[in-house]
Amino acid sequence: MILHYHKLIYLLPLALITGPFLPDLIVVICSILFLIDTFRLKLFNYYNNNFFKIFIIFFILINLSSLFSEYLISLKYSVGYIRYGIFSIFLYYVLINFKNFKLNFSLIFFFTFIIIIFDGYIQYFFGKNLILFELQKYQTGLPYVTSFMGEEKKLGSFLAKLLPIFLFAILIIKEKFNFRLPYYSSALMIVLFILILLTTERVSIFIATCLFVLILFKSSFLIKSKKVFLFGIIILTALTLFYNPSLYEKIKSVFYSSGLLFPGYNESGSIKGGYDEGIFFFSKFHQDQIINVISIFKENSLFGVGAKNYKLYVTNGWHPHNYHAQVIAELGMFSYLVFFSTFFFLLIKSIKIFLFEKFTNIKAESISYIYIILLLNLLPIPSGDFFNNWVNIILYLPIGFLLYLNEKKI
Repeated sequence: MILHYHKLIYLLPLALITGPFLPDLIVVICSILFLIDTFRLKLFNYYNNNFFKIFIIFFILINLSSLFSEYLISLKYSVGYIRYGIFSIFLYYVLINFKNFKLNFSLIFFFTFIIIIFDGYIQYFFGKNLILFELQKYQTGLPYVTSFMGEEKKLGSFLAKLLPIFLFAILIIKEKFNFRLPYYSSALMIVLFILILLTTERVSIFIATCLFVLILFKSSFLIKSKKVFLFGIIILTALTLFYNPSLYEKIKSVFYSSGLLFPGYNESGSIKGGYDEGIFFFSKFHQDQIINVISIFKENSLFGVGAKNYKLYVTNGWHPHNYHAQVIAELGMFSYLVFFSTFFFLLIKSIKIFLFEKFTNIKAESISYIYIILLLNLLPIPSGDFFNNWVNIILYLPIGFLLYLNEKKI
């Protein structure tokens, strides 16, 4: 049975473009069938690793949070959370046991990114993409690229958070076909960075910038001339912002929202852009969510209020827009200790990678990119809903590759 259903993973990159339903359906089907095969074929040794042990502890704790919650509807989300851990192990199993999967998936993933990059620029320059989705605009008139995602503003998140898998795919294709990769990949990554910039998603721009800094200082296989790579990114970024001043203002708005820069006053005497006066944690909205979290945590410190129940305790937020805050409020102290310990491990690991490690082969380079993206995903910065299925699939997909790379030579 596993000989056939593992091929569903090939559809995942394309499914993620369509929204949350199809990729989650693929993950659910694969997780259920693999769980059956785990007992049928006695595959328990694949679960014997630190990742899954920590995941199970976290899974138990979030379900205890739901059980102790005033609103048991949260069990719907906490019980279903198991699928992400199982899917990571399933992907790990497939990478080890199916010889052609790594290359096939890399080719699919690579060309998915290429199509999206091409389509994104078509949409930006011509106003519509290949399937006639219109270029989206803010009320200020600032355009932002969404490509095949239509009105949903998450193309930047898709490109930035899955960038390490894209880099892994490039390295695998280079290894297989032995072409002069650095010349092409340097240009491709610069074009990709500018497209992420054109999505105007500030967190995604930050994540992509961090990854490209790592590539610039550490990569041994992706770029040929680091000076040319740096020069190319700086010049094209500067030109993009120069010819699109509204985008420059959008990026600067992070400083306006936090109060670190003041935008000035309108003729009426109000602050330009409707910003609040004062210094805030990212913005007044985000700071208000943190204040709500502190209030909720004081009353429910051990196990929180249950998965996705934050919205039932506040009047001005669906979720806190911060993973750390959401885990503290909804899951409580015990779950947060596991979450924070994971974050701290990734922080120390990433510092060691940046300061001390050398990329002597494509395996070491690929592992480093995955560790860095896992850290960036868990930073205490503005984020989506911690229990959103689309978000979690993107979060857990690299873990299957990390488990594989830590064990196998490539």
